[in-house]
Formats: sequence, structure tokens, C-alpha cells
Amino acid sequence: MKLKPQTIFNLLVVVFFVVFIYEAKDWRLQARLYPWAIGIPMLVLSLIYIFLDLKGRPEKPAAQTSNTPMDFQFTKGIDPAVARRRALTMFGWIVGFFAGIWLLGFHITIPAFVFLYLKVQSGEKWAISIVLTAGAWLLFWGLFDWLLRLPFPDGQLLLWLGLK
Repeated sequence: MKLKPQTIFNLLVVVFFVVFIYEAKDWRLQARLYPWAIGIPMLVLSLIYIFLDLKGRPEKPAAQTSNTPMDFQFTKGIDPAVARRRALTMFGWIVGFFAGIWLLGFHITIPAFVFLYLKVQSGEKWAISIVLTAGAWLLFWGLFDWLLRLPFPDGQLLLWLGLK
């Protein structure tokens, strides 16, 4: 039996989620809820995938005629400079989101990020940006603060300024 690269990667995913779940076992219930709610289903799905892969399911015929080793192929009509700019823009939004969480905390960053993304990146109108931002904040607050009572750390900037 020959292990495919996908199977080896999935075995690493299983190890990751086993450690992920095991490390949370001694935490209090509120703290371990998130790792278990994500980790246990992912562990089960990974094990199912490994089982099906080792069982030897038949390979699907290739839909494309090229000999590329990938499952998908990039559009050939996009200028590399445009693709690079788009990738850097996406990377910038992701880094900005993580920096905002670290500096300001989740409670401020999530609505700010939603609003800025809708207004700056997507060019939406003010009304839709404000309504969707309010909805995102309400969903975040309602689910994580009110219902689950999950404690989120305060942002570093707020701690440095003595606001929290």
C-alpha cells in the first residue's frame, strides 16, 4: 500500500487536531468549548477521509487535458502585475485584521474591519456598510458575549493607554 501525499498531509492534520483537543481537556468549560467544537468534528472528518483514502476509492478521471500537477489552473488572461497587486491587497487586509485584533481587541476590530472592507475595498454605499457592520457586531456580540460568554482579551493599545 502506497501512501499518497494527500494522505500523509491528512495524517499530520489528525495529529494536529488530536493535540489541539488534548491540550484543552483541562481547561474550564468556557475556554475549551471552542477547541472542542472545532477540533472534534475536524478530527472525525479527517479520520473519515483517511479511511476512504486507504480503502482505495477509484480516482476520478481528469477533467482537463493539460498535464499540470494541480487540481485547478489559473486564468491565463490576467496580467501578472494585476495578480500580484490583488494578492498583496488580500495579504494586507489579513495582516491588518490580525494587527487590529492585537492592538484593539476583537470587540472593536470586527465591526471596524467589516465597515472598512465594505467601504474601502468594496466601495459599498454608506447605508449598506453601516447596516452590515451593525449586523456583524450584533451577531458577534450576541453569539460570543451574550450567549456563550466567551472572554476575549483586550487589545494591547487599550491596555497601554489604561482604558481597560
